[in-house]
Amino acid sequence: MNQAAQFAVPILLVAFIMYRRIRRTVGFQLLRPRRLQVRIGIFSVIGIILIAAGFVHPIVLAADAAGLVLGGVLAWFAIRHSIVERRADGLYYRTHIVIESAVIALFIGRIAYRLLFAMQSTQDAVNAGGQADTLQQYGRDPWTAAIFFILIAYYAGYYIYVLRAAPKRAA
Repeated sequence: MNQAAQFAVPILLVAFIMYRRIRRTVGFQLLRPRRLQVRIGIFSVIGIILIAAGFVHPIVLAADAAGLVLGGVLAWFAIRHSIVERRADGLYYRTHIVIESAVIALFIGRIAYRLLFAMQSTQDAVNAGGQADTLQQYGRDPWTAAIFFILIAYYAGYYIYVLRAAPKRAA
């Protein structure tokens, strides 16, 4: 029972964040340049930190590169399928729902996998009488690194496009 309580708060927090993200994804979004600039900055900083951490494990660095390429491809498709509308209260943008849903499904799937893996690792460590070292294992996982970089490249690339080209497309 203690194991379930240990993971309840992070699971509920991730569920709340995903609910908000999915709710914002469906339909048009108001263009808020400052918010997009902050997100681009955050994604850039996270990307630099993860690339620096990837130098320790070359396979993770290769996964980082693959994630950047795949995220760039997804951003390109999202840009090609973007819709921009000028309304009375501002400029709105939307990408293709299938592309955004695929990115969210990747993120949710990988978080669910990592949480299950962390729970299993913790249980195995407790059964063996030791401490769980899930954080160190997390840094060596190339799949997680690749998915993070898909998200970073997709969102940063798409937001840069929205900031630069969306006002021109709506004019």
